Amino acid sequence: MKKLLMYIEVHQLKEQGFKVAAIAKKLKISRNTVYKYLDMNLEEATEWINSLGNRRKKLDPYRARIINWLKEHPDLSSAQIEDWLREHDPEIEIGGSTICLWHHKNVGYGT
Repeated sequence: MKKLLMYIEVHQLKEQGFKVAAIAKKLKISRNTVYKYLDMNLEEATEWINSLGNRRKKLDPYRARIINWLKEHPDLSSAQIEDWLREHDPEIEIGGSTICLWHHKNVGYGT
């Protein structure tokens, strides 16, 4: 729902004459996100937003393990989580930023 409201706000600001950079700054989102929303119609935006909830997340298979690590070590950093994941599964294809975002979101610091 939050993304749909953002989509609507982007279009409203554009209709009011704001430039892409100003919209991005005002809404605290990237210019690329503004362009993405402006390139979609409402139906496309709704379908895209609905598809987000159905996607499997890269860290889903590791969720229980990471939560256990965090219970044992509440001050564990996302970098340490990444190291431990790579020790347990050297084939894992994941970036540090994904772990960082997941960590902040699930520990209560993120969006």
